[in-house]
Amino acid sequence: MRPTPDELLAGLRLSLNETLLPKVEDRWARYVGTAMDLVIEHLRLRLAGERSVLDEDSADMAAVLASVIGRAAALGARSGDSGHPRWGELAELLSPAARPADDDTPRDDLAAATARNERLRGSVVAAMHWLDEAEAHGGGPDVEELRDELLRLTRRQVDRVTGLVEPLFMTFGPVAK
Repeated sequence: MRPTPDELLAGLRLSLNETLLPKVEDRWARYVGTAMDLVIEHLRLRLAGERSVLDEDSADMAAVLASVIGRAAALGARSGDSGHPRWGELAELLSPAARPADDDTPRDDLAAATARNERLRGSVVAAMHWLDEAEAHGGGPDVEELRDELLRLTRRQVDRVTGLVEPLFMTFGPVAK
């Protein structure tokens, strides 16, 4: 459909920067207009890359969670799950996250992809809480290794989305005189 979303956003930015902002004399209003321009650029970047970043993020979380589930199950079998931590509990807690994505989900179904990503993210958070609790009860090197694996995942997630949110890194306060 014409104009495309990218063309609409480009038109908004052009109108804002070429027609509106040059006529604005109030410094605060100019600052707000510049912030609006950055939000429009954020939307352009997000429209262009959100689905691929979402898919990559979900695949990464699913792989890490599968690894954590496997390691927790092996540690539980080795220890007989006696004492603390009870590794079988962690494997059971995360097992719903191991379900594969629906292959029938249309490629353009952003809502379904977002819902899956949020379920996986919730499992990562649950795993971190479980590991924090295990650490409080003595933990050990296995707890530290799994936590480090989840922290590396989190770092990759931050790196992945930085390009989508970078234009928004500005403060919304009055301009210094």
